[in-house]
Amino acid sequence: MKTIPSVMAITLATSLNVTTAYADSTYPDKPVSVIIGFSPGGPTDAIGRVLFRKVADVMKTPFVIENRPGAGGNIGSQDLARAKPDGYTIMYGTSSVTTAPPLFKRDDLNPEKAFEAASCTTKVPLILLVNNKVPADNVNQFYKLVKDNPGKYFMGSSGNGAIDHLVAMEIASKLGQQFQHVPYKGNGPALTDLAAGNVSFMYSGSFNSALPFIQKGIIKALAVTSEKRSSALPEVPTLSESVTELKGYDAGTWQTLLAPKNTPPAVLNTLDDAVQTALKDEEVLKSLHYQGADIMHMSAAECQAFIKNEYTRWSKTISDLNLSAK
Repeated sequence: MKTIPSVMAITLATSLNVTTAYADSTYPDKPVSVIIGFSPGGPTDAIGRVLFRKVADVMKTPFVIENRPGAGGNIGSQDLARAKPDGYTIMYGTSSVTTAPPLFKRDDLNPEKAFEAASCTTKVPLILLVNNKVPADNVNQFYKLVKDNPGKYFMGSSGNGAIDHLVAMEIASKLGQQFQHVPYKGNGPALTDLAAGNVSFMYSGSFNSALPFIQKGIIKALAVTSEKRSSALPEVPTLSESVTELKGYDAGTWQTLLAPKNTPPAVLNTLDDAVQTALKDEEVLKSLHYQGADIMHMSAAECQAFIKNEYTRWSKTISDLNLSAK
């Protein structure tokens, strides 16, 4: 009689292992929906489509991109949070998953509460761009102009509470800068007005859009906001190396693969393995370089911790600046 529970336990454990192995080996056995919370054609959409075309090849299953723009990315996040946690609805998200929820007062979309991180993929610094008529040839000269002339210079951004706006305000608070903020509906219109001289500067995360203007001398790239130089613009210094008060400064946009809370770890691992394989593909790497993106090289646990820290960081900035989308 004493041996019966042991035999039953062994049988149950064996059964669970077989079930788990079976689940691991069969996922995915149908198409996977990939939510992107922004319109087609933007940097997230551009990278996502190239990346998941390769992921689909690796996993031999269709990955279908579904653009669900709105509310700074919150529409897509909301749809993901409501999805079944089985790995068949996932989201290719950005740094907006840590900025849009506090901006719109959506604590239910706190990424630590609502999502599981499957994989952190790429990081893109912002480029400090100035119109070529601005009398400054390096970042220190420009920052001195802004500080010495409060309210004179106009900064364009891709929108109130967007990462470029938040980075600009965070830097301004550290350096005692005052300027006029001009929010646009996206990076493109802001960049066009910068080139035309209607605004003086901006922090842009769209390398492929900015490069033609930089190469023609219409705008000047003075610095990048990452701690290390960008592989796409290696000649442009970082804020960290150039500005004493910003030593160690690191900010920008980044992209991550998220799943609904309580998605099985085996599913997350399977997705991460496929993404990491795709990130080594030559076509994918070429696309990333074109977008100014560098691979993050993080484990799922490191990715989850990174997202948590970013949420805390930008929630505080939004609170300190008293920003709200409502």
